[in-house]
Amino acid sequence: MNWTDEGLLLSVNPHGEKSAILQVLTRRKGLHAGIIQNAFSRKMSSTLQPSSQLQLDWSSRLEEHLGTYKVDLLKTRVDIFLSNKIALDMFNSISSLCISILAERDPMPEFYEKTINFLDQIVTKKNWEFLYLDWELQLLTSIGYGLDLKKCVASGSTENLFYISPKSGKAVSREIGLKYDKKLLRFPSILRDKKKYNDFSRSELVAGLSITGFFLKKWLTYSFQNKQTMKIRQRLIDTLSNEENT
Repeated sequence: MNWTDEGLLLSVNPHGEKSAILQVLTRRKGLHAGIIQNAFSRKMSSTLQPSSQLQLDWSSRLEEHLGTYKVDLLKTRVDIFLSNKIALDMFNSISSLCISILAERDPMPEFYEKTINFLDQIVTKKNWEFLYLDWELQLLTSIGYGLDLKKCVASGSTENLFYISPKSGKAVSREIGLKYDKKLLRFPSILRDKKKYNDFSRSELVAGLSITGFFLKKWLTYSFQNKQTMKIRQRLIDTLSNEENT
């Protein structure tokens, strides 16, 4: 059994003295692990940097086995992440969330493209940090937990949307939600018009991420990696908040 694909390297974990287990988000195979030999040689160490885009050849006697990888480097991003703390914290959050949340070997080509597109815009596009919010929204959609914020879930109105239901992830108008004020989430302005990211501050970005974070944490309740994943994500939130105040 074998296949060829490209993928984003999320993590490298030692496996014995010379091998490692790679966790890769692939274009056609989804989140997919595999063993690579001689992972810590000089040549391979420079290739196997998390965030690298790789050409992958995977083979195994049986499809359900872990299998082995052979890889070639397509693109490196390590210099960007080493020189920008926000970018590094964002990638660490992306990696941890993908590994914790995505079902293994479940193809998600659209989500893969969204992830690569975001990474390619880091630093190069104005206000690129705000695109991370789009990425988390896409992650929720990809796992069937997407937010529906276009109209009030109770009345169908598109006017005066003020709350978000913590149960359904759907918008609620001020009139409908007022009597449930303490039970509902506030609808951040940044989620109302994402096309105008230039008009928002870092604190408003953090407010938007508090909503996606609420639903990500809810999804991760049953994950063994819940606490560690949310701790890694919180480092990003702290960095964004600190940058706003400096």
